[in-house]
Amino acid sequence: MKKIVTLLSLIAGIISVPLWGQQQPLSDINFGDLPRPVPSVSSLVSYTEAPVSLATGVPDIKLPLLGLSSTDKNIGISLALQYHPLNMDGTEAGSEVGIGWSMFAGGVISREVVDELDERYDDTGFIGYKKNKFNDIYYYNLPGISGKFKIERNTDNNTFQIVNLTPNNIKIEYTRNSNTATLIVNSFTITDDNGYKYIFNDYSQGRNYTHPLTSGTLFKSAFYLTQIKNQNNVELLNFIYQKENKNKPGTNEVLYQSCKLKTITSPGTGSVTIDYHYDSSLEGTMNDPYSVTKVSLKNNSGGIVSQYGFEYNIQVENKRTLNRINKINLSNPTGTPLETTKLLYTEYYFNNVSGDRACSANPPFQITSVGTLHKIILPTGGMVEYNFEANQYYKNKSTPNYVTQESFSDPEVQFIQSFAGINFDVPNGTNKTYTFQVMGEPGKQKRIYIDFDAQKYYPSIGPADPQSFVDYMIDNDPNLANVCYSFNDEALEGRTWSFKTLSLMPGTHSIKISGTGGHGTITLSDIGSKPAPYKNAVSNDINLGIRIKDIKYYNSALDYQPKKTVAYDYSVFNDSNSSSGYRFYPEMESSASDYTPVVLYKNVKVAHDSDNGYINYYYKNPNDFPKTPYTYNGSSINFWPYYNLTKSGIMEKKEVFNNQNQLVSTVNYDFIFETLNQMPEIPVDGGVTKKAYIKSSKVITKDYTGNNRFVETKVETEFNPVNFKAASVKETSSDGNITEKILTYSAGAAAYQNLENANMTGIPVKTEVKKNGKSVSGTIVKYENPGSLYPSSVVSINPNDSSNKVAIKYDDYDSKGNVRQFTSDYNAATGAGTPTVIIWGYNQSFPIARIEGAKLSDIGNLADEIILKSNADTDAATETALINALDNFRSLPALRNASITTFTYDPLVGTTTVTPPTGLREIYKYDKNGRLISVVDVNGNMVSDYKYNTKPQL
Repeated sequence: MKKIVTLLSLIAGIISVPLWGQQQPLSDINFGDLPRPVPSVSSLVSYTEAPVSLATGVPDIKLPLLGLSSTDKNIGISLALQYHPLNMDGTEAGSEVGIGWSMFAGGVISREVVDELDERYDDTGFIGYKKNKFNDIYYYNLPGISGKFKIERNTDNNTFQIVNLTPNNIKIEYTRNSNTATLIVNSFTITDDNGYKYIFNDYSQGRNYTHPLTSGTLFKSAFYLTQIKNQNNVELLNFIYQKENKNKPGTNEVLYQSCKLKTITSPGTGSVTIDYHYDSSLEGTMNDPYSVTKVSLKNNSGGIVSQYGFEYNIQVENKRTLNRINKINLSNPTGTPLETTKLLYTEYYFNNVSGDRACSANPPFQITSVGTLHKIILPTGGMVEYNFEANQYYKNKSTPNYVTQESFSDPEVQFIQSFAGINFDVPNGTNKTYTFQVMGEPGKQKRIYIDFDAQKYYPSIGPADPQSFVDYMIDNDPNLANVCYSFNDEALEGRTWSFKTLSLMPGTHSIKISGTGGHGTITLSDIGSKPAPYKNAVSNDINLGIRIKDIKYYNSALDYQPKKTVAYDYSVFNDSNSSSGYRFYPEMESSASDYTPVVLYKNVKVAHDSDNGYINYYYKNPNDFPKTPYTYNGSSINFWPYYNLTKSGIMEKKEVFNNQNQLVSTVNYDFIFETLNQMPEIPVDGGVTKKAYIKSSKVITKDYTGNNRFVETKVETEFNPVNFKAASVKETSSDGNITEKILTYSAGAAAYQNLENANMTGIPVKTEVKKNGKSVSGTIVKYENPGSLYPSSVVSINPNDSSNKVAIKYDDYDSKGNVRQFTSDYNAATGAGTPTVIIWGYNQSFPIARIEGAKLSDIGNLADEIILKSNADTDAATETALINALDNFRSLPALRNASITTFTYDPLVGTTTVTPPTGLREIYKYDKNGRLISVVDVNGNMVSDYKYNTKPQL
């Protein structure tokens, strides 16, 4: 109702209340104008700024779906859905898998437009052209790596460089088009510190209309992962996208170009395909108009191995909501699914103003979020229930006179209460005076709210143009008067309503009503407050989102009592009346005020039911590392050290208690941070910072045995300043023995310049192990193959005399980087050693034969048949043919002195047979969900039997 809205706006004028939904009408939404212009990838930002952690109150809610391996055991894709509670507010778009959910499949570099587009000034002939500062933020999410970077522009010489804002040692490169007015990026390549290349050649586009002098700028709104290659440029995975242009209605002008991941292919292994549905009715709303309907895992021949379908509906605030995930029965795709995961949601409310005109302590209005995930009903029949609550941050409310009746300053402890009501009826041309009593402290003014509701007007008297009105005056004071007209813009259904705020002294006051006449009601209200003490916390800031309150596990969705409950308490450990939360902002690149803060909690108690005890977690946040005076661009500001490491919380201590409140164990974490001074300054709330890394850590664990006695272990780690990985790890056991592992990397070593050139700085090339200060083992991995970045040998170091011995020599690799032959215990002087040949099948994806005691030269083309039959293995018949061929291969006269083990596979499920040198074959069997259920020998005798718990993990 308009009356309530007006009351809201008046109170909001007293207290600044940010409202969800303060945006352009849904029919007018153009994602190109929003700071995060791609709806289905913008939600990924939350995992960088507010990662899953007890310190952020963000639980780990993930639903794995499909997995696709590559020929490199280090690289693969795990397709999964993950839920983030901070992605469910009204400012976040519903993604292609529903509000709050993100699908992790390939990789994406999304961007956040800060102020205006970096590449906005792309025409030197434009009247307003300038070389603007670049300050947009780019977020990268790819398998195992996430972070953010920006592009810095030197406006003097018009050059650009990428600045990685995350402490890792990836290399980020770009290609650009020929426009010299600005930088317009065509593609990005990210190389991790193992030398794997992630190439982003595809992109989506949006059109930005925010600049008043143009008809809109078409820009690349996100970049998508196209290929993953290994160090030798062998393609491991490739990604194909479905692209569609959507035009501005009635024109040929492209409004946006979507870029939807369609297929992930592992050459020679299989693929994942993703199907979409486009809903034109969701254009212009806070939804991605595309939704994922089905994901499929396919073998190398295109046959479907596993498939999931998704069901949605449109719920609160017109957002797409994911309701069901069905594992499709491949033998009857339209029939009953093999299994179903059901997702249930609940509406979560923020009460951001307290008080009621009608003397109630309830709020006069509530802001409703979209549906928040509440329950997951598992395919097994079990259920997990998630209960959330508002985030809180600390505010001292224990001071004397924290709130008064003179001002409405805290809606969490104050409310508006009526203290008097007047029913008035004033005939035409007359006036009446009523009185009311104001209670309060003598001689001190009190804030009063007058709610004047004229329900009916009497017509005016005389020949003048009809005009009905009622006015009132307090204490015959013209400054305390108001006039309500029947035709004013507050009229509602023939009634007029007005709301005024004034300050009056305690005592008796009069209100005179006059005008053309009318009747109605007057409600007089003042400010009430809850009884002290108040909790030292603010929880009504809807910009802060929600945190997990508890998680309940049920054996059945029909059960009323949970089997287990995990509850979370974020209060200060020694003061339950105070929140341990504090607000912090991401790095800031502009003076804009729309940055969303993240709450970090210093204390989190996790209770595992009353009979299982609890754990206290202590965290440090940026406030534990105070700002210091600093000069930046000639101005005196503050420097906030280690912000990039601490903005998500750093573990300080963990205490484990049993159900008798006895301390069972403690773990103390001590970190030393180091600022990377060569990095440029990065603006943050209250100053600037620079990127930092963890220089060293010390973790001390104490397990208590009673009578204040404990067993202590200690792990000390030093980190490499080049790649930020462990350089040494020293473990001291409870008996005083010390084990130390020392790792050396390629950086700075002349013998490994080829690795450093390929950014392979995260691979250890030398490892030494010491016990109590004495070296007990050591290895060196050499990379001496010309034209290749694959290892050439592994050298073992004798700890007694430091002599070297080649433990393994890698003799030959195939085109995909698979080892075809290696020699154990190789003698460089004589060439002696034990050779082993590996035959790779299934399109060079899996080893099908391991031949010890033979060389590739001995085998020649003898393995051609088993390789061809493995490439053709797609069903039971072709597998039988392959097994027969492998048995024939094992019996070849040329290999009678070799020791042979052979293998067959269902490439996207697992190993199906293993035949060792003895010939006693083992057969591996799987259920319809791809789980190993038994291992039997060639005669059908059971070797191993596997049973799976059908209840949820508690």
